[in-house]
Amino acid sequence: MYKNILVAIDDSDTSRCALNEALHIARSSKAKLYICHVADETLMAMHGRTFTTSLNIDNALQAIANAGRKLLDDALAQATDIDAESVLLEARNRRVSETIADKAGELGVDLIIIGRHGRRGLATLILGSVAEQLARIASASVLLVRQH
Repeated sequence: MYKNILVAIDDSDTSRCALNEALHIARSSKAKLYICHVADETLMAMHGRTFTTSLNIDNALQAIANAGRKLLDDALAQATDIDAESVLLEARNRRVSETIADKAGELGVDLIIIGRHGRRGLATLILGSVAEQLARIASASVLLVRQH
């Protein structure tokens, strides 16, 4: 039986499947559930967008954090009748997988659940897979959930 479970979420259908799986396992095993989201500032550089002033950067960082808090609040509302806590992390120029693995170690997590988007080939090579990287580096067991 698991005692401490961490589920890493983003705003995707695959992530919602991972959250549902985590909720089910946490209820079944009466485990504590940490619902985690990583605010990743590297998203600001995507799609050729640039920010020219520190005010714009600060506003963008705040918007990313606020979106993460909203996502976590919505997920936590689904965690009825279990011991659950939300955790907002910041990547701070680190890989998202490393950020999650480090927090899981701090929390004494024995199972990490994360959605796997199913990219293959060049997309995985260029973008990398947070789920696959996490499975390689985490000290806890990792359950990869596909969209279903």
